[in-house]
Amino acid sequence: MAKTYQDIVTEARDLLQDTEDERFTDAYLVATLNRGLQELSRIRPDAFYDLYDANALNVPLLTDSATPATGETAWTVDFGIEMQFFNPLMMYVVGSIEVTDDEFTVDGRAMMMLQQFRNSVIGI
Repeated sequence: MAKTYQDIVTEARDLLQDTEDERFTDAYLVATLNRGLQELSRIRPDAFYDLYDANALNVPLLTDSATPATGETAWTVDFGIEMQFFNPLMMYVVGSIEVTDDEFTVDGRAMMMLQQFRNSVIGI
């Protein structure tokens, strides 16, 4: 079974212990994932090689909406880049969320997750 962008959010929820969707909305997690995709494109533009169009880098703009607007991609579509970037993006989402989560954050874990994201995409 193919992974989707939504699977990144689901796995991040597990690590954030938010499986009941009580602390973070889907829209918030998808926005964080969009920032992760932008960061990945900055560090590793080759990750989006299959998405190049007319010499332009096309980084997906994900939405949790059932009807994506023009230029948006539904988060339920297949993960459109190489699977080696799946876990690093999930780590980015968890680390970024934990940095902003005042009540439950463990700063060391948040920084470790963000560093793992960076090390994973640079070391691939």
